Amino acid sequence: MSETSANTQSSLAARPSRWGSVKLRLPAIGALLIALSVALTVGLTLRSLDDYDEQLALDLSLAQTRKMAKLISARLVSLQLSLRSAAEGLDVQRPIDTTAALAFLRERRELKSQFDTLYLALPDGRMLAFRDEKGVRTPQFDIADRPYFQQTMAQQRPIVSQPIVGRGSIEPVVVLTMPVRGADGRIVAVLGGGMRLASRDVMPEITASDEDDPARTVIIDAQGRVLSHADREWLMRDAAAEPTLAGAIAHWVGQGRPIEPSGLAARFGDDLVTMAGVPDAEWMVVRSAAVAAVLGGRSLAQQRAFAVGAAVACAGGLLLLVTTLFMLRPLRRIEQCTLELMQGRQPDDAAWPRPNDEFGQLSRVLQQALQERVKADAAGRELLDRLQAVMSHAPLGIAFTRDRKFEAVSAHFHRLLGYPLDSLVGEPPRLIYASDEVYEAMGERVALAFQARQRFDDEVELLHRNGKRFWGRLCGQPVRWGDAAAGTIWTLEDVTIQREQRETLAWAGTHDALTRLVNRAEFERRLGAQCVDRRRQDPASALFIDLDRFKTVNDSAGHAAGDAVLGAVARALEAQVRQADTVARLGGDEFAVLLTCCDRAGAASVAEKMRAAVEALRVPWNGTALTVGASIGVVELESALPDTATVLAAADAACYAAKREGRNSVRVHGVAGLRLVGS
Repeated sequence: MSETSANTQSSLAARPSRWGSVKLRLPAIGALLIALSVALTVGLTLRSLDDYDEQLALDLSLAQTRKMAKLISARLVSLQLSLRSAAEGLDVQRPIDTTAALAFLRERRELKSQFDTLYLALPDGRMLAFRDEKGVRTPQFDIADRPYFQQTMAQQRPIVSQPIVGRGSIEPVVVLTMPVRGADGRIVAVLGGGMRLASRDVMPEITASDEDDPARTVIIDAQGRVLSHADREWLMRDAAAEPTLAGAIAHWVGQGRPIEPSGLAARFGDDLVTMAGVPDAEWMVVRSAAVAAVLGGRSLAQQRAFAVGAAVACAGGLLLLVTTLFMLRPLRRIEQCTLELMQGRQPDDAAWPRPNDEFGQLSRVLQQALQERVKADAAGRELLDRLQAVMSHAPLGIAFTRDRKFEAVSAHFHRLLGYPLDSLVGEPPRLIYASDEVYEAMGERVALAFQARQRFDDEVELLHRNGKRFWGRLCGQPVRWGDAAAGTIWTLEDVTIQREQRETLAWAGTHDALTRLVNRAEFERRLGAQCVDRRRQDPASALFIDLDRFKTVNDSAGHAAGDAVLGAVARALEAQVRQADTVARLGGDEFAVLLTCCDRAGAASVAEKMRAAVEALRVPWNGTALTVGASIGVVELESALPDTATVLAAADAACYAAKREGRNSVRVHGVAGLRLVGS
């Protein structure tokens, strides 16, 4: 049996894990789906009931709050009727004086249980008489500046004041007023009754705590101040500071503090809050109750509902498990028959499931697949043997990569990179590249080539195992175009020597072998590039140099001495320029220089330095020192000199003028009479 067949048999023989079995997964998934369905159904139902219960609780609370607001309104009306009844007993047939006012307040004992203070004032605000727990007296103040008194006189009707600090005490009070009219209908006095909030709540029976009622009731004024509360410490404090009322009060303030009898009801955080207005007094009745206290029973209902759902899910899962185990029995028979086939034994036909159902069809397909697998294994082994033979004898390095790893590497590929046989298999390709930058750039170029359905073929700097870098020609192509998962085939050959030869030939084509300077052709190419576009702002200049007395050196000391002098002159010229400039040997003893970003004056200065450097040269030869001079012509590139030929001609003319005027000097083209001579 082949290794592949053995591996296949081993994998088939391996038993699935407990939770990897379809027999358990199906009922588990089924139970989960049932549980999710039940949970979703129960959750949505309970959510709907919660919303209904919450709205019902809000409606009931709002109805009760409106009722309380009406009770307060009725109570205020009752108090106003008491004041009116008392006012009707006042004799208005004659002017009311202090004596009559004091006697009037003493006689009205029925109002003592209803009000903490009583007073009688004239229409101008002067107080005639005032009664409190200390008795009846004439106070030394008036109430003309009180807003409630001004409102009473302006509207000529009874008024319920906002909480104020009384003149007769320092405690906050609420005052009810009743105009007293004369026979002509005009107001002749104002009767008022005050209730001290610190000693008497506005409606204590409404805001008192009740163990049977989870709600808390508070009465506030139009400014949001507490007028009545189960806890007297809250009187006249801002209701927004009450944690259970903060959200509702903020909402009410945001709506413009409406005093509406119809009220509002909403949930704020964990509290249900209802509010209803007492319009005549501009008060609000506010009731709040914790949701948990009002609807506390729903959590138990939820627990019971989810418990029932869990039980249904478990029962459904168990039933599904039993059904699945019964229906999947043929799979076990197929597994046993397959193992026998893989072990070379032919199972009994009766052992396979009957062909009249899906499992029978599966068994037939499986038998055919196994037979095809045996044939494919044989063909694959033969193909693999051939491929290994090709890779072993190929003169090129061959490698197969997939998922950024080497999967197959030939012996020659290993030898080129200095790695032992098969040591690159499983390693990342980054290992063979000279640097991360080279690897990343290589990846981008390969991706562009493959996207264009083109074979990648380029020279790349690679890294030998010993750390030495070399140049390799790397060619690659996907196994299947457009399918990166199929992998890539690569070939590799060492082209370091060929690359060096090409670079040597390229250098020789552009340089002078004797002086190692740029030759005439390359100089003219660079000069021509400078002449192409004269619209650039940076200036450029060219120098033409002809050596003086060089023929004498050749004739007296020989050509070898002349070559030594030319080499020394080349180094002296190069020492005077920047790296961006170009020094060239045009032929014989003629040299040229291209100075970029350099105008005529700068070029003349450089030329003078070159002349002085050449003049100072002493080339030792057979016990003597060889010397030469230099005549230099300078020309600045300009639109009047459009091409290489005209520039060289102008520089040559300037150089000839320097020679004509005595040699060993610098002459600038276009500048009459300018001649620089070294001292």
